[in-house]
Parts: sequence; structure tokens; C-alpha cells
Amino acid sequence: MKSMFVKVLEFVSVILALGVGIIVAKNIGIEAMMRGKEEPVTLAMTENGIAEDYVGMPAADDIPRIENRQEWEDAWQTSCVTIEPAGIIPTGVGTRNKWVEAYSSSKRSGTRRKEDVSSTTLDIFGDYAECYLLQLPDHSYILAQMSMDDARKLKAGKAITLPIGQKGPVHQRLLANIKDLCAEYDVYTEGVFYCINDQWNEEHSFMVLLIRYGIGALITLVLGTVLILIVDKIFKVKDGTQAQ
Repeated sequence: MKSMFVKVLEFVSVILALGVGIIVAKNIGIEAMMRGKEEPVTLAMTENGIAEDYVGMPAADDIPRIENRQEWEDAWQTSCVTIEPAGIIPTGVGTRNKWVEAYSSSKRSGTRRKEDVSSTTLDIFGDYAECYLLQLPDHSYILAQMSMDDARKLKAGKAITLPIGQKGPVHQRLLANIKDLCAEYDVYTEGVFYCINDQWNEEHSFMVLLIRYGIGALITLVLGTVLILIVDKIFKVKDGTQAQ
């Protein structure tokens, strides 16, 4: 029979595998893989159509680039712009995504309203869009919300052109949560650069969730099994019985 120590190690192995599965599922770029290579949107397209429809789409070379704080302050909320950031700083706080229902219900807890602003640390379902401090080419900082895939590339130090975005309003509760960080980096807080494709996400959010956590479950199962086998081999457990 297995000793209590071995059982504890096996339990820890399962928890470790679950943690790795959640981390991978949360950070894997499913959206980018599903969307594939998209045609860049030109300035003429944004002027001839509904500008909001192009937010989150790849920016062509003629889309205006925000180079400094003054240009961002002068930008209109209806203008389609992009940014080639010099850096990024996570805040760990985000606002509920526009395609996520405000209310959820269950037999156990009934109907409850999801917070408009929340920590993104344990946001395993991707309900919240984290707000970042985005460094412009002139090294000043503004607020920005973008896809996890774009944020991950910037954190890794890659030079990218963000998708088309617009200047949106800043949720005051969000601002209250990050005011000290904003003060530290002298962040311009009168508007947030928003470049998430809400329309695509609304149409594909359920499929993305299924794929994301299917991958997470598979990783948990495989890694958990491997770790338990390693524990059993080290402590000479065979067919549920530990060698004496």
C-alpha cells in the first residue's frame, strides 16, 4: 500500500500539472492562430467605412502613427491610429471585455453581476482586458488595452506595430486602482488606446474558450500522469503497492 508521503507527492504533482495547464491555456495565442494572416487596413478604408469596424485589424503603412504624448493628446476619439511601442508595463488590472455578459447565473449562487473592473491575475476565462502602461517612441507613457498575444510579444521585447486603435474613455475605477503606478511613470490618463477586435471576439469567444481549455486539460492530464509515474518510480510503487 502507498505511504501517506507518496500520496501527498502525487497530489502535489496533480496540482502542479493543473497550474501549468492553466498558465499555458491562459497565455497561448489561440486568437492569432485562428485569425491567421489578415489583410492590412488602409487609411482610405477607415475613412470610407465605419471606423469602429476596423479597430483591432492590422494597420497598413499609411495609418497614422502616434509618436509622442502631444500627438496622443491631440488625437480625436474617432481617429484610427496605431502605435509602434518602445515598451510595456503590466498593471494587473483590467475592465470586463465588451463581449462578456455582465451577469452570470448558476443553480448554486443564482444570478450575480460581474465586476466592471477586476484583477487579471486569476482571470482564467479571459473575461477582462488588462490595462497596460504603453511607452511611446518619445518614452512617455499612455494607457492601452490590447490582445494578450500583442502584449506577450511586447513583454518579450519584440518590435511590433499594434493593430488599429482608437482613443477610448478610461473607467474611473480602473484609474483608481492604478493611480500610484500612473503617478510613478507620469502616465497620460485622459484616454486609453484601445486596439482589441471586439466584433471578432464576440463571434468566436466560445470556440476560443473551448480550444484554450481543451489544450489546458490535455496538458494537465499528460503532465499529471508523467509526474505521478516519476514519483511512483522513485519510490518503487508498482500496481498501487509500495515496495518495502
